[in-house]
Amino acid sequence: MHLTAPDIVPGLVVRLDTTVLRARGDSHTNAVVSGEDDRAVTGTHDFLLVGIDRATGLCTAVPLFTKAAVGSQPLVEERKSGPADGWLGTALFFSRWQHWRIPAESLIAASGADPAAAGDRRRYAAGDGATLDDIRAWESRNRAAYRRA
Repeated sequence: MHLTAPDIVPGLVVRLDTTVLRARGDSHTNAVVSGEDDRAVTGTHDFLLVGIDRATGLCTAVPLFTKAAVGSQPLVEERKSGPADGWLGTALFFSRWQHWRIPAESLIAASGADPAAAGDRRRYAAGDGATLDDIRAWESRNRAAYRRA
């Protein structure tokens, strides 16, 4: 179910269609590209919103993964809230080396694949800005510059 502007808050976990984000052309990522290998996630993928610039409407998000990889960090189960199906009780990781900057309007447009209704969304570290800031801080340590997704 598509997001609405009031749904967009730090800590929201939302399923996004990256094909829509790429087609709109206004989202950026700092995922590594080397030769033909682009590490940016593709297709429909879950993202955690770690920051929102209310003045510009630009959201910073990290994709979530079900498997650990070099440079990934697990989400702490006790900080999760929302529907249990595939969320609570499931090990999930974020990559320290992939952030996305997504305009709020594009976030809304790409959120049609999210199964949650407005009052039943998944959240991580809701009300815990320090935890979300710690995840976002990896953005400044990334060796790759932001580029159009």
